[in-house]
Amino acid sequence: MSKLKVKRALISVYYKDNLIPFAKFLQSKGIEIISTGGTFRLLKENDIKCIPIEEFTGVKEFFGGRVKTLHPFVHGGILSKRDKEAKNSEIKNIDMVVVNLYPFENLVLSGEKSIDKLIEMIDIGGPTMLRAASKNFKYVCPVPSPAYYDLIMKEISSGGITKETRLKLSAEVFNLISYYDALIARTLLPQNDFNNKMAIPLFKEFELRYGENPHQTSAYYSIPGSKEEKISDFFTEGKLHGKELSYNNIQDISAAMRILGDLPQESCIVIKHSNPCGAACRKKIHESFLAAYAGDPVSIFGGIVGFKGDVNKTTAEVLSKIFLEIIIAKSFDKDALEILTKKKNVRLMEYKNWEKTIFSDNKIFDAKRVVDGFIFQAKDNKTALHENLKIVTKTKPKNNQLHDLKFAQTIAKHVKSNAIVIVKDNMILGVGAGQMNRVTAAKIALDWAGDKAKGAVMASDAFFPMDDTVRLAGEKGINAIIQPGGSVRDKDSIKACNELDIAMVFTGIRHFLH
Repeated sequence: MSKLKVKRALISVYYKDNLIPFAKFLQSKGIEIISTGGTFRLLKENDIKCIPIEEFTGVKEFFGGRVKTLHPFVHGGILSKRDKEAKNSEIKNIDMVVVNLYPFENLVLSGEKSIDKLIEMIDIGGPTMLRAASKNFKYVCPVPSPAYYDLIMKEISSGGITKETRLKLSAEVFNLISYYDALIARTLLPQNDFNNKMAIPLFKEFELRYGENPHQTSAYYSIPGSKEEKISDFFTEGKLHGKELSYNNIQDISAAMRILGDLPQESCIVIKHSNPCGAACRKKIHESFLAAYAGDPVSIFGGIVGFKGDVNKTTAEVLSKIFLEIIIAKSFDKDALEILTKKKNVRLMEYKNWEKTIFSDNKIFDAKRVVDGFIFQAKDNKTALHENLKIVTKTKPKNNQLHDLKFAQTIAKHVKSNAIVIVKDNMILGVGAGQMNRVTAAKIALDWAGDKAKGAVMASDAFFPMDDTVRLAGEKGINAIIQPGGSVRDKDSIKACNELDIAMVFTGIRHFLH
């Protein structure tokens, strides 16, 4: 049967958008309508002939209407295989199931915390009927949303609902129900449990201009949460000006927010390809930006600048002279906006409405796509600002060096491994990122820093397997190093530091970022 000729439809919907014209159309085509509860009452009020569910099943609704469609006559009518099952005079075929679900998602988005209220809004009958209709799509058409009413009316008017449409709607139903159930599970389960089976509800917020490259399509999906937790709104409502965001933009913005979350107020971070290439912390935002810029005035071209604070006219005047993709701040004052919006393409992102949650991002694990699956991990919430540091050399770091060491290690946490960061006066001077060995990463960072490396400090995301990195640092004038420690050859690095009068601090915590 390539086209389904609908003779009987069951309609039971929570969302009643466009229901009346749709039901009137079905009635005009001679299609018998069975209905339930509030849907039945609305149809009757609009002079649409329909049969109440209790008349169809012979059983009255009970438990306040929670049990009304869970009946053999309903599911027999949906699931019967018309060309194989023995005809049963008691079972009447149902050819179309028009159902949408209780709005559990809306309750979650509203921030509802009451478990009792949440559970009450979990739909049972709706998913059951839709699943049955979807499984038996050869003979039945599921209609899970008012969005499909026009398509159904068009096909009925053309002689019947095609098999292709029924299969498409069947797949849509299973996708919808899996999302619905995943949202329930994520809401009720502890947020950071590694369950044997994991379902993550993802909602498409918007399509992106393109992926990592222009020939790749892309979209942004979020995990539904209450309005005050809905960081995804930051990417839409928080954009004050500029072109649409791309896949790479969202990655870089996210990298900036993660780093700013670990840094003090008034800090500035410069991001290029998700790595920090400039960072500084001063008493004023303007001074922080000038220091971050001075650390690498080359890589900032076409980069992303993020501020842990507000952008004013003074800072905006400097920013406007540099080609930047994105500027992120808690807020932009009127003068800053007037200056920066003259640049047509730069995107201005303001996070003041999401400040309470923008730096935490702890709703779900870190996830990475691997061959034939995903790997998950708890987020790396450690930082050198909070770690118990252990001085392992004869030379002790001075107080100002200790501040620099903590700043450097905080930045190193966010640099792709192998990672080396050079810092002086709470300002990045050099970064070596993503290298296959640590000494090469150190060479890159130290060459970047040049003569400025003299008197600076070095941070490493993981331990030194040998003393070559220490000796290279000594040649360039580094006077303090921070690293996790833990190598079987730690004593070699400590010995080299003592010979070169370099202070070394162990954190005991590695920060690989692959």
